[in-house]
Amino acid sequence: MIKNRIRFYILLFILLSFFQLNAQSSETVFNITSFGAVGDGKTLNTKSIQTAIDACAEKGGGKVLIPAGEFISGVIQLKSNVTLYLQNGAVLKGSTNLDDYVLEGVRVGLIYTKNCSNVMIKGEGIIDGNGDSFQYMDKRKTFQPNEYKLFTRQGKDYANEANTVSDGPAEPHEKRPYQMIIYSNCTNVHVQDVTIKNSPFWTLHFADCNGVVVSNTRILNNILIANSDGIDCTSCSNVLISNCEIVGGDDAIVLNSYSVHFELPGFQNLKRSSENIVVSNCVLVSRSSGIRIGGIDHDYMKNYSFNNIVIHNSNRGILINTSIEGGIENCTFSDITIETRLHTGDWWGKAEPIHIQAMPTSMGRKVGSIKDIRFRNIKAVSESGILIYGCEPGIISNITIDGLDLQMKNGPLQKLYGGNFDLRPTISANMNLFSHDIPAIFIKNASGINILNSKIVYENTMEDFFKYGIWAVDFSGIDINNLTASPPPATKTKLIHLENGNGFSLTNSKINAPRKTFLEKKNVSGLINLNNNVFTD
Repeated sequence: MIKNRIRFYILLFILLSFFQLNAQSSETVFNITSFGAVGDGKTLNTKSIQTAIDACAEKGGGKVLIPAGEFISGVIQLKSNVTLYLQNGAVLKGSTNLDDYVLEGVRVGLIYTKNCSNVMIKGEGIIDGNGDSFQYMDKRKTFQPNEYKLFTRQGKDYANEANTVSDGPAEPHEKRPYQMIIYSNCTNVHVQDVTIKNSPFWTLHFADCNGVVVSNTRILNNILIANSDGIDCTSCSNVLISNCEIVGGDDAIVLNSYSVHFELPGFQNLKRSSENIVVSNCVLVSRSSGIRIGGIDHDYMKNYSFNNIVIHNSNRGILINTSIEGGIENCTFSDITIETRLHTGDWWGKAEPIHIQAMPTSMGRKVGSIKDIRFRNIKAVSESGILIYGCEPGIISNITIDGLDLQMKNGPLQKLYGGNFDLRPTISANMNLFSHDIPAIFIKNASGINILNSKIVYENTMEDFFKYGIWAVDFSGIDINNLTASPPPATKTKLIHLENGNGFSLTNSKINAPRKTFLEKKNVSGLINLNNNVFTD
C-alpha cells in the first residue's frame, strides 16, 4: 500500500514536471536580435526592441528576450501579456540623447507602460538608466531656497562648508529623463530578479495600478543624484514588495496617493485608493527617507505593513507625512533596524529615525490626519530623535511605539547641520527648516501616544542642543510604560518636559535621574500618574 502510494506520487511529480516544461518550452520567445537589435553598446535599438514587443503582443503575448550584450535604447512601451526577459549578461541601457525619451510629445523615461495587464520584467540582467550622464557629477546642487537658512541654528553659515560634492546632491542638468520605468493604470504587474541601476530620476513608478509584485530586485542608484527614488507607488492597491535591496539618492520606497497627477501620457487621474500594501525583507539606503508615506497632495492611504527591514546610512528612517486633505491610517512597522546620520548638502531630513508630521502646504485646504500607527521592535542608532509634529490639536492620534531601542549619538556634522527641525515642505517659510533643541522623542499636537517597553540611551558627549529624553507640547494623553532612560548631558537630571497638555502617565519604568527633578511641566492638566517607577535616589 505504502509503496504503491509512493509510486503514485513519483508518477504525479513526473507528469507535472513534464507539463510544466512543455508549457515553458511552448512559450513564444521573441529575441530582439531577430528584429535587428545589436548589443554593441553603441547602436540605438529603440525601434528593434519596440518591434519585438509589438510582435509579441500581436501573437497574444509571450517573452521578449534581451540576450547577453549591451543594448542602447530610448523609450519603449510594454504591452499586455508580455514579459521582458533580460538574460544573464544582458544590459538594457538608456540613451544619453533626451530626444530619445519623447512619447506623445512629452518627455518620459526608458520604459513606459499604460493601460495594460499581465506585464512582467524578469531575468538576471541589468537595466541601466545612464543617470550620471544627466548630472554634473563634480558640482553640488545649490541650496534652495536660500532664505530657509535664515531660520536655522547656524543662520547664513548653514550648509556653507567647502563647496565640494561630498554627500551631494549633484547638480542635475536643466533637463533629464523622468521616471525611468513607469506603469500607469495597469493590473497584475511583476518586476522580478532584475538589477535596475543608475536612474536619472525616480526608478520604478507605479501609478493607478492594482496588483503589483516587486520581488528579489536590486535598485542601485548613485546616491549623489537628487530625486533618484527607488520605488514609488502612487494611488496603488494590493502591492507586495519583498526581498529587495534599494539604494537611492532620494526616498527608497514611497507610498502615496495624489489627487492631481503628473502631466504625462497615460495618467488617468482616477483617484484610485492607496491601500493594502506589504513591504518585507528589504535593505534600504536613502539620502532622504528609507520609507516615505504621503506626499504633498493626496487622498486617503491605509492598510500598510512593513516588516523585517534594515535602513542604514540614511538621512531619515521612516517618514509619515500628510499635508492636504485625506489622511493616513492603519500602518504597522515591525522588526526594523534603522541607522541614520546627518549628511552634507540640501537633503530633506535631519537624521530622524522616525518622523511623523501633519503640516499645511496650501492656503484654504484642510490638513489630513494621521492615526492608528503602530511601531514594534524598532532598533535605532541615530544622530537625531523621533519627531511627531502636528499643526493643530489631535490631528495626529493613536500612535503606539512598543519595543523601541533608541541610541542617540553625536556626529561630525552636528555643528554645521544639527539642532534644527526639518518640516519641508510647509506653507510658512519659518516652519520649513528652523532651529530647535533635539530630544529623543518630540511630540506636538498629538493625542493617544503610547510608548511601551522601550529604552533611550545617549552617548557621553553630546552637543548642548540635545535636551530632554521626551518633550511634549500641546498634547492629550501620553502613556509611557516600562521605559528605561537617562537624560542627555545638557539637561542633567531632567528627562521629561511637558507643556500645555492634558493627561500623562509614566509607570513601571527605570529612570536614571532623581525623582524630584526628572520631570518638569508647565500648564499641564488632568491626571499625572507616576506609579511603580525606580529612580536613582
